Amino acid sequence: MVVLKMPRSLFNMIFMVCFFLFASCKTQKEKIDFSIEKPEKVLLIYDSSDMYSSECVENARWAFKYAKVNYDELDLLDYQGKLVQDFQNYYAIVFATEFIKKLSKDDCQRIKNFVANGGGLAVIYRGYNENLSELFGVKLRDARNLFLKRGNSGLVFNANLMPMLKNTAIPDSILRDLSMFDFIHFGSKSIIATSSDKIPVVWQLRYGLGKVIYWNTSILVNKLLRGFITRSIISVSDKFVQPISNLAVIFIDDFPTAVPNVKKKLIWDEFNMTMAEYHFFIFYPDMVKLADEIGLKYTAGLTFNYGADIKPPFHLTEWRVGKVKVFDKEVEVSKSIARQFKSKNELAFHGYNHISLLVDEWKDIENMKSALRFAQKKWEEEGLGKLPITYIPPTNWIDSIGVQAIVQSFPSIKVIAGLYSGFFDVGQSREFGPEPWNRKLYCIPRVSAGFLIDDYTKLLILSEVAMLGVWTHFIHPDDVIYTPDEVENPELVRNWFYLPWRGKNGEGLYFKFKEWLKDFKKNYPYIRFMTCAEAYEEMQKFDNLMIEYEFFEDEIRIKTNQKEVFLVADIDAKYKGVELTNAVIVHSGVTDFTNFVVLKTLDNSVILKLR
Repeated sequence: MVVLKMPRSLFNMIFMVCFFLFASCKTQKEKIDFSIEKPEKVLLIYDSSDMYSSECVENARWAFKYAKVNYDELDLLDYQGKLVQDFQNYYAIVFATEFIKKLSKDDCQRIKNFVANGGGLAVIYRGYNENLSELFGVKLRDARNLFLKRGNSGLVFNANLMPMLKNTAIPDSILRDLSMFDFIHFGSKSIIATSSDKIPVVWQLRYGLGKVIYWNTSILVNKLLRGFITRSIISVSDKFVQPISNLAVIFIDDFPTAVPNVKKKLIWDEFNMTMAEYHFFIFYPDMVKLADEIGLKYTAGLTFNYGADIKPPFHLTEWRVGKVKVFDKEVEVSKSIARQFKSKNELAFHGYNHISLLVDEWKDIENMKSALRFAQKKWEEEGLGKLPITYIPPTNWIDSIGVQAIVQSFPSIKVIAGLYSGFFDVGQSREFGPEPWNRKLYCIPRVSAGFLIDDYTKLLILSEVAMLGVWTHFIHPDDVIYTPDEVENPELVRNWFYLPWRGKNGEGLYFKFKEWLKDFKKNYPYIRFMTCAEAYEEMQKFDNLMIEYEFFEDEIRIKTNQKEVFLVADIDAKYKGVELTNAVIVHSGVTDFTNFVVLKTLDNSVILKLR
């Protein structure tokens, strides 16, 4: 007998139309009362003596925190050959250690039974136990030589673990060693990602009534990939509920800023304009047009002077340098743009000058505070509107003294928008939440940057969206001129390919970014673009959100302490539709492993009936 299989891509398109039409018309609002008798939980298994996987464990904890996943932990450090946990209390188990080799044959059988009966297993850090070989769909080629010697670099995604992921390819130059075990594969499985040499790295398989996803790599120790931990658990779960903040913030750093009347080759060649003229006549109008077309809001980091002194007396000399002629009238570029910009967007503070608030740079806190007070005064005198709420550290660096200077002398500042990755001691590697050095400030860190979204940047963006339903991104008006010829430090290059701003055939940075935004909006139409100040309000509400849910055969019951909450409900493909009580659908779609609906709740109690 020949079995004909419909191509998954075609099935996705057909199902998405049917699922959306069916789901969207089955919504009702009514007063309902129920209690969550048995809140759903995940079990995280790790080994605190496994130092190499410790960051993966920490990333799992953060992923659970952001997704508000209820979970228990099991440390194998003192494992005595028998797990006491009743696996039936969980809908999924997560392995985050190489030391699963400790597990006894009996416990491995219990785990296999758990999956066979419909549970999910996510192996997010490669490990092996011969008694779980059947569950993983692999066996070691040579137990004496665990690691793959060749073909273990680069990463190519062959499936949509989340929307937009398929065909994303990370080159060997970025991922040089995936730290893969050398496996022999057997049985049927879906290959989610391979190395550049087409060796499976991530796969999913069905085992009985349940599902397993296996990452044959240590890559998820990277905090920038936490969203893949969340999506891995979703992919093996029959049902999953994830509250999301549902927001995107586009920052424009160094704008408006002290812009000189100088010529830069790429801009002069394309527009025959100085940098001041480019800011006023090209960049600003183009960004306004882009916002109108896509539905964006911006948060722009204003800098008064770029390289001014760190000691009084302070001044605005550089701020006033850039000028253009408009109908024979001379106009100050920076002030004019700032006054217009604030009407629809957020003016954030990027500094009196562009010197990071580090005590090594400013010598003492009083110099910092004097400059900050001067900036506040000039902000009001220049007619720039309300004092700023968001502070964007110059060069994304700030130390604990700089944080105290802001709290003590710039009371309108509530948010620090630094970096999600990087080095903690210079104000980077921040989480969404209170600033560790002073909880009066809130961190909304940026994950990605640049007008040209390559596949690695895309991976980071998709991970952030999967983790929290958030995208935070920053750009600069002068990104176009930061070519290899202009800067000595390769880490500062922002335009490796010497692309123009617009170009003649859409090849410029502006149109590349526009196309990315259109594609992102197509795949994530529910994400709300807003200012950082607005995101601050939304994140505080999200932090205070409490949620519990319970799964039944054909129903999901959800309880929250807030109304108008955004939720993503992923369900197995066996379900063909959903009826909602006290929620509305804002989007529905499919991945290669689940069907999903994005909901906005209408009440504290929500029911999803599955068909």
